Amino acid sequence: MPHLPITRDRILDTAEALFAERGFAGTAVRDIASAIDLTAASLYNHFAGKEALYAAVLERGLRPLMEVVADLAGHEHERDALDATLGRAMAHLARRPNVARLIYHEALTGAAHLVPLTREWIAPILAHALGEMKREVGSPWAEEEHRRVVAMWVQLCAGYFAVAPLVAELLGEDPLAPETVERQTQFLRKLARLIGGRASAPAPDAPKGETR
Repeated sequence: MPHLPITRDRILDTAEALFAERGFAGTAVRDIASAIDLTAASLYNHFAGKEALYAAVLERGLRPLMEVVADLAGHEHERDALDATLGRAMAHLARRPNVARLIYHEALTGAAHLVPLTREWIAPILAHALGEMKREVGSPWAEEEHRRVVAMWVQLCAGYFAVAPLVAELLGEDPLAPETVERQTQFLRKLARLIGGRASAPAPDAPKGETR
């Protein structure tokens, strides 16, 4: 059986899975290299070290989520823009579920990378979301509640993928299957309308072939 080529994405996929399972401290460069039939020395030809590899994993996993939230700017919380944002965020996390697990692993272990992770990635996402909430007209939330609302949505979206084995038991289906992720996304859209006091205004169906 021919060996798969050693590509940047293959290295990042392997590192992402191991970091999510074992955390930064529990993952050795030699473990990542061994999983893709490389020596540790060869892996350093692609990344300067474990810190650089970890940073690249976070960059690939979290940058798109920052862009999703940033794209809300200028839409004045139109229903279709919010629905599209939820769809894009869930679709990205479905492609990279180990990113959510990695974040939860950091949070649960209180690892040394939790504070940098929060400051560099989570805080900017939070700032974007809070800015949009302040712009919303007729919001049912007091300004001092905005952070709680954003934190709730982070938990609802990322938590679904981070505890996927538990979700599988509760739902009785594969939580990462495309049709299950779509049902969860529709559920979150409905929940957003309910907690926003707009339950009577269903979201328009996405055009065929388009993922929101």
